[in-house]
Amino acid sequence: MKTRILACVFLCLMYFSKAQNINNLPQLELAPFAKNFQYPIDLANCGDSRLFVVERLGKIWAIDSTGKKLTQKPFLDITDEVFTIFPDGYDERGLLGLTFHPNFPDSPYFYVNYIGFDSNSHISRFKVDPDNPNKALRNSEVIFLTVSQPKGKNYVNHKAGCLKFGPDGYLYATFGDGGFMGDPHNNAQDLGKFLGKIIRIDVNKPDKKNNMHYSIPSDNPFVGKPNARDEIWACGLRNPFRFSFDKLTGDLWLPDVGQDKWEEINFQKNGAKGGRNYGWSCYEGNHNYKFDGCDYNGLPYTFPIVEYGHTENPCAAITGGFVYRGSMYPKMYGMYVYNDYCTGKYSVVFRNTQTWLNVFMLDEDDAAYVSIGEDTKGELYAINESTGMIEHIIDASQKIAGKQGYTNNFAALNLKLSPNPNKGQFTIELTVPANENYSVSITDAAGTTIFAENKSAVKGLNRWNISSLKLNEGVYMLHVQSARVSLTQNFVVNK
Repeated sequence: MKTRILACVFLCLMYFSKAQNINNLPQLELAPFAKNFQYPIDLANCGDSRLFVVERLGKIWAIDSTGKKLTQKPFLDITDEVFTIFPDGYDERGLLGLTFHPNFPDSPYFYVNYIGFDSNSHISRFKVDPDNPNKALRNSEVIFLTVSQPKGKNYVNHKAGCLKFGPDGYLYATFGDGGFMGDPHNNAQDLGKFLGKIIRIDVNKPDKKNNMHYSIPSDNPFVGKPNARDEIWACGLRNPFRFSFDKLTGDLWLPDVGQDKWEEINFQKNGAKGGRNYGWSCYEGNHNYKFDGCDYNGLPYTFPIVEYGHTENPCAAITGGFVYRGSMYPKMYGMYVYNDYCTGKYSVVFRNTQTWLNVFMLDEDDAAYVSIGEDTKGELYAINESTGMIEHIIDASQKIAGKQGYTNNFAALNLKLSPNPNKGQFTIELTVPANENYSVSITDAAGTTIFAENKSAVKGLNRWNISSLKLNEGVYMLHVQSARVSLTQNFVVNK
């Protein structure tokens, strides 16, 4: 059975309800910031005013706080080590991720994740030139970890490649299931492999006894477990391309790209233990994918806090984002801002009373925004791979001229299920700001959809009584989604 980990949902309630005001949502817009990059894919800061733009083909550029390149030559160029056939063919490989040591510049190191000419993933450390802060020492590379990837023309996707230091000072990194479709080798559930996982290592303490440049934190969940890699923090991931830690709380936000129907966002409270199984490929989001053929490893599964469906458009790919902690746009403060590479939608996620709200805020015609980056002040930037531009994510607080924006009229939006707990008979109350069609579904603890209907909601309060379902005792999840917003709420049935 799939068990739901609800602790993080309720622990987050107090903080999010204070930080967010549903009567005063932002209006997202993109403003030009930097340009003339070749297939940019990631953006990182080093703790000062500079930003570093990662190009997929193997270069990193240092730019200042106005978006201008600081040097005529790249900060780092490892194009001779990075392998990808992109853009000549579909390929998700390349130089994929960058992060700086949290004690930079006292510890003058940064770390990258790339696919080499051996088609494997490599996490490497480089050192910054002590005589030139805008230049890396090309020959300083130390390969910390090499992860074997599936070989063959079909296995060019699902490499993930994100790197971030957590609030505990450890380095976290993600690897996808390695491709192709449906995790054919069941890598994500195999604790003996790094594929389909997020790992956690201590880069400050080399393990000389085992000839490693890093050591394993003693509280990693699989330390000493047979047939499991000590480095693994969590498993059951398909392609967690970008994850982040909240600058203020240290909470982990972990999106995962879905297969054909569901995109998901996972959440872990700062200080919570590792060892979670996010379900892939037994589940896609909250829904059964190949439950009988996923080679389940026995760990309880954890449902996402947010999912959104795209059955009508199989091309959807959540890229992930950050909780906004900047000072320029107060309405955005405390909201998780993310985008979708395929659909071009930008959204915000936050907690409103008992409901996680996922509000689609902006549609971009150019659906090639591959990542979001954060500067040291907490401002957020969108990365357009096709145009080579970096754009500042701002709050325009007005209708976006020339683009399909969403008006800020969610003050009346609310979802309530009562009673909760119940005996299998309950009422759904949905208050909406305008007439709109919604899909309403209920999934059980095994991820099976047991109720699904399309509802035409009218402006104001809509009330639907559910009395015909024969529900067993347990935890269920209510999903309500329109073209503009998705809402989820857990409820309990007690007999």
